[in-house]
Amino acid sequence: DGLPIEVIDGDVRDAALVRDVVPGHDGIVHLAAQAGVPSSVEDPGYDLDVNVIGTFNILEAVRDTNDTRARVVLASSSAPLGRQKPPASEDKAPLPISPYGASKLAAEAYCLAYHGTWGIESVVLRFSNVYGPFSRHKSSVVAKFISDLQSAGELTLDGDGSQTRDFIYVDDLCHAVELALVKPVGGEVFQIATGTEVSITELAALIMEISEVKARIVHTEPRLGDI
Repeated sequence: DGLPIEVIDGDVRDAALVRDVVPGHDGIVHLAAQAGVPSSVEDPGYDLDVNVIGTFNILEAVRDTNDTRARVVLASSSAPLGRQKPPASEDKAPLPISPYGASKLAAEAYCLAYHGTWGIESVVLRFSNVYGPFSRHKSSVVAKFISDLQSAGELTLDGDGSQTRDFIYVDDLCHAVELALVKPVGGEVFQIATGTEVSITELAALIMEISEVKARIVHTEPRLGDI
């Protein structure tokens, strides 16, 4: 409320709606996605539909405007890299191990192809794990740990907890998105991360230390498709 924005309730898979709302804009920050590895394992077809066809619809809508100055910033992930040793970097070959990683890699490829063929100013940002205010609805590990600590007093770790992640604060991520909208970097892929590797076990200990709440640690089976 009170912000100078127009909200249109729709679906990125609705090609006609996307073609209707895209014209007249200088930049499109494409955040619409199925964003979870477990969900992609349960329903890879839905994952494909939202992440690949949804991105295709946006790129086609921009192409239809005949205005290649309109910039598309794609929110991608480190998941396309898959089975690569840390740290993540742009020069490593993507080797996805989950349907989610495959779908985001395909979306990246379409963005780069539309730049190469039609000159559309597309930029791919591979987000690391984002945390910060207003993330209570998220199912990613920081938000989940905090929610579980408050509600159940225990933290559930998939596998032995030795898997590592790079965590980035939301303000830093938004700054990267703003730069991608204005800098001459079309047709490129960027890792948006801190470069600091943190294990899930270390994260659990840190959250308990900061919150001053001692929780029971529960280990479950490793997740399918997890990096």
